[in-house]
Amino acid sequence: MTLPSDDPFSLSRLFHLNSEPWLNEDAYRAGPYLQSFRSHPDAPRMPLPATAPLQVEALAAARRSVRAFRPDPMPLATLAALLRTGYGLTGPDPMEQGGRFLRRSVPSAGGTYPLDIYALVARVEGLTPGIYHFDAMGEALELLRAGAWRHEAAPVFYTWPYVVDAPVILCLVATFARTQSKYGPRGYRYILLEAGHAAQNLCLGAVELGLASLCMGGFRDTALNRMLGLPQPDQGVVYTLALGAAA
Repeated sequence: MTLPSDDPFSLSRLFHLNSEPWLNEDAYRAGPYLQSFRSHPDAPRMPLPATAPLQVEALAAARRSVRAFRPDPMPLATLAALLRTGYGLTGPDPMEQGGRFLRRSVPSAGGTYPLDIYALVARVEGLTPGIYHFDAMGEALELLRAGAWRHEAAPVFYTWPYVVDAPVILCLVATFARTQSKYGPRGYRYILLEAGHAAQNLCLGAVELGLASLCMGGFRDTALNRMLGLPQPDQGVVYTLALGAAA
C-alpha cells in the first residue's frame, strides 16, 4: 500500500484505527510484570551526589496506579483544580510581533494544543451525572449529555472492574488536524507526547490533593469515541484517567 507523500493524515489514521486493543486482548489480562533496565558496566561511572527532594519529586514518588476507588463524591472545586492543572490556560503571554499567545499547562508542538478534556462524571458535587467537556477558555464544564453512562462504559474499558466506583473518568481527546496540519505525519507523535504531559500533570495534581489515579490506554476506541459524540476519524480519544479516593 502506497500513501501520497504530501498526505499528512492517512498513515497515522491507519495506525490509529488498527491499534485498537482487541487486536491483542491477552495483554490486558493479569500476568507477570516484565521489567528491564539498561546499564553499561564497562563505561566509566560517576555516582550521583545526594540531593534534597524537590516538591515534584515527592509527588512523583507518591503517585501510584490504584485498582480500587471509594465511591465518595468529588468536590467540584477539586475537579476544577485538576482540570486547570492538567490542561488549563496559563497565559496569555505577549508576542514579539504583537498580539498574545495563550499558553497552557503543558508543552505543545508549535503551540497547537490539539487536546480537549471530556469528563465522564458519576459523582461530583454540584454536577448532574453525565458527559461534560472542559472549556478551558471559558473556565467552565459544558454538559453534553445528562444521565447514566456507566452501562455504556463497562464494555468499553478493559480496566472497568478497577474504576467502577471512580467518581470521574477523564478522556483526553485529540483533534488531529490541529497539530498535523503543521507537522504532517510526525505531528501524530507530538499529540501522543502532549497527552502524556497532560496525564502526568493530572496524576501529580491528584497526589497533591490526596487522591489516586489510574491511567488507562486499554479502551475500545471506536465505541468510546461514539459515546462522547466525536466525529471520527478527525477526533479521537488517545488517553483516559480515572481519578478519586483510593479504596
